[in-house]
Amino acid sequence: MKKEEILAVHKTKLEEFLRSIGLWDSLVKGELKCVLCEVPISVDNIGLIIPSKDKIIVCCSKSECIFKIRKLRENENEG
Repeated sequence: MKKEEILAVHKTKLEEFLRSIGLWDSLVKGELKCVLCEVPISVDNIGLIIPSKDKIIVCCSKSECIFKIRKLRENENEG
């Protein structure tokens, strides 16, 4: 898999992007869940997709979940 940094994906390209990283089928089946609150992720509530070591972290669009993920990432980068 080619590694590149993407800052944003428009909703019209979301399916293509999720297919490219192997997450589309899980999303469609309702198996993709927020890493924090475990709510099922859909096209309408996807908030963040972050690479982390050997896995991909997916977070819903709830502001509290996004805030927690961003704080965790900041702490990882400081330490």
